[in-house]
Amino acid sequence: MAMLIATSGCASDSTAAYDEADVASDPDDPNWDVTGDELRVGESCSPSRAVGVVSKYESGFLEILAYAEGTRDKGRADGYNVMFGHRNVSSCVSHPNRVYCDGICSTAAGRYQFLYKTWKSLKLPTFKPENQARGAITLIKRRKVTLRNDSALSATEFKSALDKLSYEWASLPPGRYGQPNKSVSQLWTVYASELNL
Repeated sequence: MAMLIATSGCASDSTAAYDEADVASDPDDPNWDVTGDELRVGESCSPSRAVGVVSKYESGFLEILAYAEGTRDKGRADGYNVMFGHRNVSSCVSHPNRVYCDGICSTAAGRYQFLYKTWKSLKLPTFKPENQARGAITLIKRRKVTLRNDSALSATEFKSALDKLSYEWASLPPGRYGQPNKSVSQLWTVYASELNL
């Protein structure tokens, strides 16, 4: 999770969860009037929106982040509408900024599990998939990791990148925040598969 730190005094699961019923009946929600399939996955969360936004090699790396965060291949929105605790939202117009507690409390949301505070710091206009991809790349650059546009990382570069980015995403090795994380070899397997290495 993007810089996930547990907070105390979080609401219980019954008050913190954000479910489809909240969306359908809440006129303050940008998609309060959606129904049927749109309620589960609105057009604003369509994975096709992110196609071509970043280079092939950046996209390959983003796949390992989604895999590590547990959002890859989740539902028809491919994780773009997933909140911490695997709760779904129907709209990706804006970050949901909902706290959910499951052992720890978090506002993490989206394919790359951005905390609300982190997302706001990116100053992107919407939470739509194309901006989630741009946001993840920005966080990667902030951590001084360079993903080339014309070639994949070597195994050594890959391991170094994971180490630097583990301060941003708790699911990356070595697991700095005491949360479950993936191993370097698991992530390299996904990366190599995505890029046909």
